[in-house]
Amino acid sequence: MSYKIIVARYNESIEWLQSEAANCILYNKGPALHMPNEIPLENVGRESDTYLQYIIANYNDLPDVVVFTQARISDHKGKDDVQYLLDMKNDALRNSKSNNYLLHEDVGRCIYFDKEWNVRNGEYFLQDNYKNNTPITFLEWFKTNIRTEYPNPIRVYVSAIFAVRKENILKKPIEFYKKLLLEVNHHSNPVEGHFFERSWYYIFE
Repeated sequence: MSYKIIVARYNESIEWLQSEAANCILYNKGPALHMPNEIPLENVGRESDTYLQYIIANYNDLPDVVVFTQARISDHKGKDDVQYLLDMKNDALRNSKSNNYLLHEDVGRCIYFDKEWNVRNGEYFLQDNYKNNTPITFLEWFKTNIRTEYPNPIRVYVSAIFAVRKENILKKPIEFYKKLLLEVNHHSNPVEGHFFERSWYYIFE
């Protein structure tokens, strides 16, 4: 069984990944580290751009399981623990996708994960950095770019840390991922990056 850990980095320490260095591909949008398996990228699109760049470049040569992670997970998981990533890898191997998602039922009370979370009190909570400077609700964006039927409850890979089998990635043509890339590569901090965090589970259906 083959696997790769795709690391989206800006300026974080990656010492915690040392034991898995041979299985990591480091996409670096910050100062160069001059390390093996380091690939420099323009600083646009947050981790969504990184993940999509990897899929597009390796679409015909993917490992059995791909683990996608930010370079520092302690902000989200309490500590930088490489075993957490390996557990996700094993989970995805068994179940096609890792099960470390948040299950959220939309009843109109949550300002973070409801289908129109980025509109609050009739105004856009995030007003800048939309593609083409055109604000859009998460619901509209999801139905336009991911699938027309919105799930409720929704499964969210919080902080965009997850693992997926190759077969799930290949369910969609490479053109699908190229189109998605255009949703985030317009700014270093696009609003659509937050949309992707709430969509990865369904991108790989």
